[in-house]
Amino acid sequence: MRGMNPFRPTFGASPHLWAGRQQILTDFATGLAGGPGDPHRSLVIGGARGIGKTVLLTELEDIAISNGWVVLRATGREDTVDTLVNSTIPAKLNELDPPAKRTVTGVSIAGVGRIDSDVADHTEPVPTLGLRLRELLALLETGVMITVDEVQDADPESLSRLAVTYQDLIRDEANVSLVMAGLTHGIGKLLDLPGTTFLRRARRYELGPLQDEDVARILTGTSDKPFDDVAPAVEIAQGYPYLVQLLGYLAYARSGERIGAADIAAVRDECVETMGAQVHHPSLKDVPAAQLAYLHAMADGLTSTSDIAERLGKTPNATTDTRSKLLDRGLIDVAGWGHVQLALPYLAEFLRGGGRINRIS
Repeated sequence: MRGMNPFRPTFGASPHLWAGRQQILTDFATGLAGGPGDPHRSLVIGGARGIGKTVLLTELEDIAISNGWVVLRATGREDTVDTLVNSTIPAKLNELDPPAKRTVTGVSIAGVGRIDSDVADHTEPVPTLGLRLRELLALLETGVMITVDEVQDADPESLSRLAVTYQDLIRDEANVSLVMAGLTHGIGKLLDLPGTTFLRRARRYELGPLQDEDVARILTGTSDKPFDDVAPAVEIAQGYPYLVQLLGYLAYARSGERIGAADIAAVRDECVETMGAQVHHPSLKDVPAAQLAYLHAMADGLTSTSDIAERLGKTPNATTDTRSKLLDRGLIDVAGWGHVQLALPYLAEFLRGGGRINRIS
């Protein structure tokens, strides 16, 4: 009897088998061994939704933990600095150095009596991120790694405070690391802020599709059912990590003792529809009409920037800003001189279908 489905098509969930991105992992491990100030300790990871940014963050965290480092995790969807100062770091401090129990001398409870306690009368300094991190570092012989996911949603002021504190710690030769991940266009805007100048010198990585051999290795290595032929699955997944897990999950659930070509073909449409709901629909949220019109022209097969401009009734120069903003959003890529291509798998099908999520009655 086969076990549970081994594939994990959930955003942020680490796959059971890792493949690809090895250079980033190697560089980071080298940075941790390289001492304070090593450039590979400061990373900024960009990419489209579902391309594996959060999973890569987890892998990097695991490397730090395996080297004895403490990992502090934050997200741009909350006040990053406030969360670290008032929640994450205090919890870690209490874990590493539990506060001494106060001496109880008496207290008064109805029907029981009175018990008092002695409490020292002193004023605590106002906690700051720098103070908290220095407290934590004083308890460690290794270092502290801070990860910030969904950094495109971060409050600019909070991110600036984090960057300034991190720079101060680096100047003081502290064992710290900062790794941030988010959508490409959001990262670009945040790193243009005056307070984050220092982070522009961090190592930048833009995640692209996995190699075909890596996709095949993930599919065959994760499944306890053999594939009759993994090539059709590799073709459908197009190197997109979320699609790899989704396709594997659906084909595994449908198949018997083996995963055949018919199983893979049967789940192709569901993969595309799910991709539309989970990736394309949120990616197109708040995209202006002019940019959507540009995307629809590309969905009809146009790749030449001059042909797209003609379809829109404009000159190529008049569409330059639209093209630039779509590149920043990670929705299109440059495909040679004067040509562009859609960046997300099956985005053309989603757009041609009206950009709607299928509704079940």
